[in-house]
Amino acid sequence: MKWSIQINGKHYNNENLSSIDDSEIRNFLKKWGNNELSISVNTSGSTGKPKLINLLKSDMVASAKLTGEYFKLANAKKALLCLPVKYIAGKMMLVRAMVLGFDLISVKPSSNPMIDCVQSINFAAMTPMQVNTVLQQSPDKLNLIEQLIIGGAKVDSALASKLQEVKTHCFSTYGMTESITHVAAQKLNGKNKSKYFEALPNISFQCNKDDCLIVKTPHLSASMITTNDIVKIIDSQSFDLIGRMDNVINSGGIKIHPEALEIRVSNLFHNTRFFFSSLPDELLGERLVLVIESKNSISNLDSNLKKKLDSFEIPKTIFYTDSFLETKTKKIDRIRTLKKQNK
Repeated sequence: MKWSIQINGKHYNNENLSSIDDSEIRNFLKKWGNNELSISVNTSGSTGKPKLINLLKSDMVASAKLTGEYFKLANAKKALLCLPVKYIAGKMMLVRAMVLGFDLISVKPSSNPMIDCVQSINFAAMTPMQVNTVLQQSPDKLNLIEQLIIGGAKVDSALASKLQEVKTHCFSTYGMTESITHVAAQKLNGKNKSKYFEALPNISFQCNKDDCLIVKTPHLSASMITTNDIVKIIDSQSFDLIGRMDNVINSGGIKIHPEALEIRVSNLFHNTRFFFSSLPDELLGERLVLVIESKNSISNLDSNLKKKLDSFEIPKTIFYTDSFLETKTKKIDRIRTLKKQNK
């Protein structure tokens, strides 16, 4: 497969591939140009052990075109690559640059990828942690980005509130490796701000009997993807994300969605990471627990939780830990982190 790409103002193709300094980028583009129809990619491992799956190159191209259509990137001149190319989000920024023809500004992945940036960027993708760090350390630089997609973890209410003060058009994205990143986006600020995730062009949604989302993806070789995400369908083009089926807690016969609780209490924790989970309980089956990444206890937390949660949603145990364990893609590894506390 022939390809061409512009990175940091320089043009590359099959013939001068070896002159690319970044080994991860070079290795991906080498695989992109071979005769294989697919590329092997690791899933994130946020809900279990990472697995290796094969993605068709034609599906990756179709996904890139869909992104270009939704975000109107036909005239985009520059996009930012600040995510590891080892994983699908970084790989797809390279594919978009090849398919859509913009100059890819590649910087080393870090918590603040904008720290040395002085030029305008039409399109960028970051994690919530990166966006928070930019806002803390160099907030004016976020305004250099015209459109920003935020993925890899949920955008909490504290971050969403901060984004109301920036000019950048910010979107939370929904997707997975199998859907080749995002199939839906939620506008977080400015005009047309939305409460729900909305479908990219030609994509539609429905639920199965367990209220898990089914995504119809006519642009991909797999025309339908069934997920483990519990949603409330608004219509065929939009949904409200409730949480993952894997994380549902059955405590005394009552089903609790930890992600829903996390949204409701997020403003109690400011920049402190936390999550709800469960442990086995002889009486309840599962008891609700709260795990907080902090060396010190949070004052008045018990009373503030009681103001925001119903009685059955109050955690039976609260763990404090110096640091959360993470997956290779920097998502919180809930399972391993909780096991560390419960030894």
